[in-house]
Amino acid sequence: MKYLVEEIIWGWPLIIILLSLSFYFSVKTHFVQFRYFKIMPKLLFEKNHKSNKISAFQTVSLILANHIGTGNIVGVAFAICYGGPGAIFWMWLTALLCSSLSFMENTLGQLYKTEINGEYRGGTAYYIARGIGSKFWAYSISLLFLVCLGIFMPTIQATTISETLSTTLKLDKIIIGLSVTILLGYVIIGNAKRLVRFSEVLVPFMAIFYIIISLVIIISHFSLIDDVIILIINNALNKKAVYGGIIGKAINIGMRRGIFTHEAGIGTSPNISASSNVSHPVKQGLLSSFCIFIDTIILCSLTAFIILITNKYNIISDEGYLFIGLQDKGYNEFVSEAVNTVFTGWGNLFITISIFLFGFTALFGSFYNAQTNLMFIFRENKYRIANFIYKIIFLVIIFISSLYTAEFAWIITDLGVGIASFVNIVVLFILKRKVIDALKDFELKYKKKVKLDYYNKELECWRNQVK
Repeated sequence: MKYLVEEIIWGWPLIIILLSLSFYFSVKTHFVQFRYFKIMPKLLFEKNHKSNKISAFQTVSLILANHIGTGNIVGVAFAICYGGPGAIFWMWLTALLCSSLSFMENTLGQLYKTEINGEYRGGTAYYIARGIGSKFWAYSISLLFLVCLGIFMPTIQATTISETLSTTLKLDKIIIGLSVTILLGYVIIGNAKRLVRFSEVLVPFMAIFYIIISLVIIISHFSLIDDVIILIINNALNKKAVYGGIIGKAINIGMRRGIFTHEAGIGTSPNISASSNVSHPVKQGLLSSFCIFIDTIILCSLTAFIILITNKYNIISDEGYLFIGLQDKGYNEFVSEAVNTVFTGWGNLFITISIFLFGFTALFGSFYNAQTNLMFIFRENKYRIANFIYKIIFLVIIFISSLYTAEFAWIITDLGVGIASFVNIVVLFILKRKVIDALKDFELKYKKKVKLDYYNKELECWRNQVK
């Protein structure tokens, strides 16, 4: 099964399809992810005129909570270890291209969203059911996401948190499991608003914390920054460079890690972005593209730079070690050792805090994703019962996962989400005209400098907008 997941489901076929479609959508939208980049931060702080609805900033916080995880730290270190510095270049390229995919799917999520119990909800299953009209695939995708994102994915984050805290702080895993479960229970037992409020506080805090520490390390070695940039580019493109012999691995690992961390085109983020109260669906599409910039271009790059600029890494090929900067240490220790070069003795604590924050907030995204699909499968009274049962199951899973490893969960999650992504890709291509039309509407109003409101009598949440 592991071969099926790594080489077929998440191998070159999916990567090639995602990148080809990303380039196609970039051309079709005239590279919308770059053209409107300067207004994306402004959209982030637009006033929310419906206090009972989730704002754009809150939604972005929840999306980032879902995207930013241990992969931003350990995943980047893994990419450098087995793909060399050049892998980072391919992560960048993948992120910049795939942001067009993110724009497409998250705009669709907004177009086909619905209002349930006073909240906006939507996502892949919703636009498959309403845009394509296929109940079979809509319920199939919804069930896949519910199981994979709501049951198996949380085990991975809980295990990572537990193992990190146990190793660094020498705490018993039972105590860690109970503490995380109780704290998480307090967040999710209330309504979605409580979860969103926690996200909008924790996510900016953890991002700023990570950025500040990383920048201090980079500035401390600032004279070497040009060398690092040249190293990354040379080893990505030049076969005669120091590690040019593993260009193939750099491309493969860099692209795969990029897709894993930002999840563009996979169909997971529309489950969250559809909840946003924006005046035009394109605004949320642009904001979701901006999330990829924050997640990969900023946070993943910072991890790469502090590792490379301090020489605290190893590079391993099929033939053996190509570079040894850390004798007898694995890639999971690259960042902590890099931090120790400036903050002596604090590296492990930094990693502990970062992984706890990144992993804990990722659980918010997993829960919200699952809850959105739960709403699609069950309606009204049945949903309330199902939601209550799911919350209990979710918390039990978190506690149990804190005590054991989650290798099987990785395989099942990658398998389920991988299958769902192939379906999502087909749907994006079929419904592309809906997004292009919405983008044209946005561009026309933006050029005329008129109010950026959207109206569409065929779509539930947009038929009451001011025409």
